[in-house]
Amino acid sequence: MSHNLPEERMSQLVARLRRAGLRATRPRILVLDVLDRAGGHLAADEVLARLRARGFRLSRATVYNVIHSLVSSGLVMIADTGPGRMLLEPARVWHHHFVCRECGSVIDVPCVVGAKPCLQPDLPGAEVDEAQVIWRGRCPRCVMRSATGGGSHAETISSGASTTVIDRRAFGRPGPMAERH
Repeated sequence: MSHNLPEERMSQLVARLRRAGLRATRPRILVLDVLDRAGGHLAADEVLARLRARGFRLSRATVYNVIHSLVSSGLVMIADTGPGRMLLEPARVWHHHFVCRECGSVIDVPCVVGAKPCLQPDLPGAEVDEAQVIWRGRCPRCVMRSATGGGSHAETISSGASTTVIDRRAFGRPGPMAERH
């Protein structure tokens, strides 16, 4: 089974999958590796694009099935940022998100409790297993940019060997790629 991953990295991924009760299949190893290396929030199609850029030909259905198993097992979490694309990230520590209305960036915000559920509604008889908070506003970088009269609203997003400049205003809402500051 060729993965083009260093042996130590492969061993770490296999061990994580097995601890989560999953078989260490090639697609699971590859998808988990892409999400780990992203260092932020990715949509499923971005995971697929990064796999294809690395020369791996997995079907969209396979990637979505793998994502489902990784989320179900607790290795990956869905970054709730409101309506729109489902964003994914490795599940490490429970946290919430801040979404910048200006540039579309998604920033992790530590949860004061650190575990699910961190809030309980006043709803007698309900059983809560998760609470997510989404803050919206302008991120520190956009606030600083406007305070200093700072330049273009275009930003650079690096993904491995390539760099993409995106002007999020052209989309009229948060851009096609979310990033972590």
